Amino acid sequence: MKVTVTFGQTGVVVPCKEGWTVRDLIQQATQRYRKLLEQEGDVLVRTHHVEYCDGGILDPDDILSDLVDDRD
Repeated sequence: MKVTVTFGQTGVVVPCKEGWTVRDLIQQATQRYRKLLEQEGDVLVRTHHVEYCDGGILDPDDILSDLVDDRD
């Protein structure tokens, strides 16, 4: 399964492993977004929360596969 996480106008695609929590997704998405920003200089990135596409905030301890449909 892969999930697209959006930081402002920038989307980051994260391939997710079985058993991942929302926290794992946050860590991987933030790391990938930082890599993009490092090309432009030093930037601090903090992820405060993750929202589902319908606006609901996801709990970092939830299992990702319980929340997201795998459309692949």
